Amino acid sequence: MSRRRSALALLVSAIALLAASAAESPTEAVRATLVRAERVVAGDGTREEKLDALREAARDLFDTGAMGRRAMGDDLDARPPEQQAEFLELFDEFIVRAYLQKLLFFRDPRFGYGKEEVSGEEIIVHTVVRTENEDFYVAYAMKRRDERWLATDIVVEGVSLTRNYGEQFKSLLRTHSFEELLDRLRRKVERLRGEDA
Repeated sequence: MSRRRSALALLVSAIALLAASAAESPTEAVRATLVRAERVVAGDGTREEKLDALREAARDLFDTGAMGRRAMGDDLDARPPEQQAEFLELFDEFIVRAYLQKLLFFRDPRFGYGKEEVSGEEIIVHTVVRTENEDFYVAYAMKRRDERWLATDIVVEGVSLTRNYGEQFKSLLRTHSFEELLDRLRRKVERLRGEDA
């Protein structure tokens, strides 16, 4: 009898844990990452240590693969697999580094949260970054992936990052090769790495 009770208690606990993780809302997913970022920025540590901690937090929030595919659209699908993989890898590092370095520019950032908004298959989470002098409005387009909410786009002050980069990439591809696009992304990532150092 006690074995059956133990097994039942274990099953109930497992179901409760699964329900709790599945119940996390898009806003809670964003909030968890931003609270983590806020602590990192305000805490002790070198710039490099803070960037490493912020990168780890960002990986839990961003689906940069979806962002890269959204930015490139059919142009990426037409490329060989090795070029697709390199583009997505470079885009991932570029987005994460550029976003995180902006976070470090803020002194004592505080975050506020608005209502969630349904947009097709995505939930838009509206946030505000409050600094000493001004507020910045950032929205995260969140999509459910394997029981987690991940950001597939970031809209800063009304400008979609994936749309903005997508327009830049498509404009470049009208007059240059895809290899030139990769080369420019490589150089941007190298520059951001240099700024980190």
